Amino acid sequence: MKRLVFVTDPMCSWCWGMANEFRKARAELDHLVEFDLMLGGINTHGSQPIGDYGRRFLMRLWREVADTTGQQFGFELPQEYVHNSVTACLAVEAVRQVNGVAPFDYLHALQEQFFLHGRNITDIALLADLAEPFGIAENLLREMVQDPVILERVRFQFENAGAFGTNALPSLLIERDGALTLFAGGYMDASMLGELLAD
Repeated sequence: MKRLVFVTDPMCSWCWGMANEFRKARAELDHLVEFDLMLGGINTHGSQPIGDYGRRFLMRLWREVADTTGQQFGFELPQEYVHNSVTACLAVEAVRQVNGVAPFDYLHALQEQFFLHGRNITDIALLADLAEPFGIAENLLREMVQDPVILERVRFQFENAGAFGTNALPSLLIERDGALTLFAGGYMDASMLGELLAD
């Protein structure tokens, strides 16, 4: 069975644009492909609340993604937040460690809250609330996002994503002979992905 790794991020606009198509591909190809995810990181050094320029930039980007992919956006941003995905990525990795599977559904829940509903997914309280349906109590998630082991796992993924040449997200890696290589980069729909995997 082929193994395909989706390099993504909870705050990646094009990743949200591809989210529905990737879910469809996973459903259609589940018997042929083992799907996993790797966290790529968005603005991982950002420390200041997003300003007017950043907000305008994101609105333009979201319109482009919506026009290209047909994905829905709420076109609203949280009142004040830092556009830095590290905390959200730590939460995604925590869910992976607890449940032992690639946390696609939790990732999708975060994306939906941010891109559709304009909620702040850098807020640990929201991250914990969204993790409860996945069997993770708030106090456990709060502990795990501060765990040095989880932080190192996330940093390792950020570094490895770049090492594979994933200059933009989303990207796809494929495992061949035990080694991951870059398979495809950028947006694609489910049928395109299926065709590429069939080659």
